[in-house]
Amino acid sequence: MLLPYFPLHTVVFPHLPLPVHVFEERYRTMAADLMREGSPYAGRFIVSMIVDGPEVGGDAATHPVGTICEVRSAERFPDGRWVLLAVGVGRAHLGEIDRSGPYAIVDVDPLDEPAGDGAEGLLAPAQVALDGYMATVKRFVVRAASVRDESQETTDVAASLDMMLKPIQLPDDPVAASYAIGGLLQIELSRKQRLLELPDAAARLRAEVVLLRRESSLLDDGALPPVQASDIGYNPN
Repeated sequence: MLLPYFPLHTVVFPHLPLPVHVFEERYRTMAADLMREGSPYAGRFIVSMIVDGPEVGGDAATHPVGTICEVRSAERFPDGRWVLLAVGVGRAHLGEIDRSGPYAIVDVDPLDEPAGDGAEGLLAPAQVALDGYMATVKRFVVRAASVRDESQETTDVAASLDMMLKPIQLPDDPVAASYAIGGLLQIELSRKQRLLELPDAAARLRAEVVLLRRESSLLDDGALPPVQASDIGYNPN
């Protein structure tokens, strides 16, 4: 399967959204082709995390496993920029890259999404670990806000967070649940990439339970979570 190739400094998980602000000329052309009626790509492209090289200008080297994304909405501005909202639809292995056109095209091999042995039995401990992690994040933010501005009423911050950090119920599907946790975890991109590449949902959920508990402990000790481009709105090309 041939798809447009979009290297980014982020990891996209299947089932999760990806907003993209497209301003570089080659990706403007790509966006126009994706949205063109009768396009052979049917609104799909592949994102892979950059290992080395720039996101804007030049050719970046990426990990061999990425996520096929499908555009769900698109807006083109008068100056030629695009804003795309895409959703990850599945993982794929990247093969040969053709850079001869206005933007790169890559031959991709979609990967299966097995649940793995014992995956359903891991949903309950994963939910408990996620609940604990989200509660720890809330405590961390309240504590940080009170330190930053002593005049800020801690109760006001907590009330706002109650609205923002509502309890998250994982999907009943272990595969979807494993990707949901991967998207929520505030960890290094290299760790997210390793989660993406694990062979099945069971392996991913086991690893995520460990990570959720570890990150909860670190946050309680005052450690700062990593900040990623995907946490601040758009992923610019």
